[in-house]
Amino acid sequence: MRAVGSGASPETLVAELKMRRTLHSGSFLVLEGKDDIRFWTNRSHDSCRLIDGNGKNNVVGGLLRLDEIEFDGVLGLIDSNHDHLAGRPVPSPNIVTTDAHDLECLLCRSSALDSVLAEFGEREKIERFKQEAGEDVRRALLQRGLVFGRLMWAARQIDPSVASLPVARFVDEATWEVDEDRLFSEAANGVRKDESTLRGRVTELPQADPWHVVRGHELIELLRIGLRRRLGNLPASTGVAAIGRVLRTAMPEEELQATAMWRDMTRWEASNTPYRVLPG
Repeated sequence: MRAVGSGASPETLVAELKMRRTLHSGSFLVLEGKDDIRFWTNRSHDSCRLIDGNGKNNVVGGLLRLDEIEFDGVLGLIDSNHDHLAGRPVPSPNIVTTDAHDLECLLCRSSALDSVLAEFGEREKIERFKQEAGEDVRRALLQRGLVFGRLMWAARQIDPSVASLPVARFVDEATWEVDEDRLFSEAANGVRKDESTLRGRVTELPQADPWHVVRGHELIELLRIGLRRRLGNLPASTGVAAIGRVLRTAMPEEELQATAMWRDMTRWEASNTPYRVLPG
């Protein structure tokens, strides 16, 4: 059985790993949270123990401290978030980042999304949407996510502490359209700028891989709203957690193994013999 810990701070994470090393001589894969643990539980080597780092900052801080004391056999896996957009390098050779903004974006980019649509959507509604919109659901989901992602990218350049806005407040459940005017108006109030200034900042953003701009929790919430009426008949009792479970379990192994994340984990293994984190 793989032990799962929870580091409340970089220091407690380091202390936990030191303690676990007295009982386990194999590798440790330190992840940001419980959903990551669930994803990797059946996708990691038997000799690897999965550790809940309780947040990206703890994982990074803990791994950097372990680097200082040359503590072997620990790999951290973190969401890229906006590090890729900002050109920030990976902070340690013992840390790997996701290809997309986060794990949920990676899953929505994959054919796991098709499994969600098959599980929760209605074929006739999906086909009608594709004909009327002139694009498939993945593309439509990405475009809606970009409205929120680009807005928050610009807003946090103005105020890094600005809070995200609740997606459901700005999306019409019947049409699955985003009310951009209302969204920008409320976001402008949040950063204490006039709306035209904020729109200008969004327009000035550089071109970037859209899967690094969108954010996973917003994509899944947008997907849930779309499945309520436009794409299906999802009951109100079915939330984002159920959608996330299907995404995690439906990710094909061959698509996962084609990611840069998997490639980097493989390279880490090659440089850290005999420690293994990946199955096989």
